[in-house]
Amino acid sequence: MFAALGVGGLLWKFPGAARLLALRSGVAPQKTVEQVVAEYGAKAEARFAPACREAGLPWPPTRVRVLAFKREKKVEVWVAGKRGVFFRAAEYPVLAASGVAGPKRREGDKQVPEGFYLLDSLNPNSLFHLSAHVSYPNAEDVAHAADVAKLGGDIMLHGGAASVGCLAIGDEAIEEVFCLLAKVPESRREIWIAPVDFRRDAAWTAPGAEPWVKEMYATMAARMRNEHAVK
Repeated sequence: MFAALGVGGLLWKFPGAARLLALRSGVAPQKTVEQVVAEYGAKAEARFAPACREAGLPWPPTRVRVLAFKREKKVEVWVAGKRGVFFRAAEYPVLAASGVAGPKRREGDKQVPEGFYLLDSLNPNSLFHLSAHVSYPNAEDVAHAADVAKLGGDIMLHGGAASVGCLAIGDEAIEEVFCLLAKVPESRREIWIAPVDFRRDAAWTAPGAEPWVKEMYATMAARMRNEHAVK
């Protein structure tokens, strides 16, 4: 896909490509996570610290959970202390994501995964400005794979406004989310990816889905309604 776009098309469709090309040519230095936090951290604090204070939580929070909804094309960011309930801190539109309802089955199927994952690493030198890696495949994906070697990977929550198999939330949004995640231990940075917002559509079903998918949906729906209730 990138080759077909050419350099000009690549820079237009993926603004972060300018920095990536500069990095590869040696013109620009690699950024570190710490440098990104120094650059954008104040903006992230301005976004999330008030929500933490209102909820009686310290800044930065101890836990972060991102809820991503395919049909609604949005993500919600929830924060929590070491123990206790989560509080909603922000919401962002998903500007681009490919595929339909249903889990990711294999590399190249253009599906965004569904399930319970971690945001297990941060990339300050992403083609899409900044990115957080989704820990796909998880144990459930592996257990039900036709061929584990072909499950694929490199699923990201990232900037920009174009994506195939990932979740693009724009550069401004990822700057805030990236810096928030950087302040939280890796094991406490979760992302739940759902086909729909189960809290608002209790009647939604997945005709033809395998039993394990339906069970995963039921578990996610119950946990969302219990742990992330909305008015």
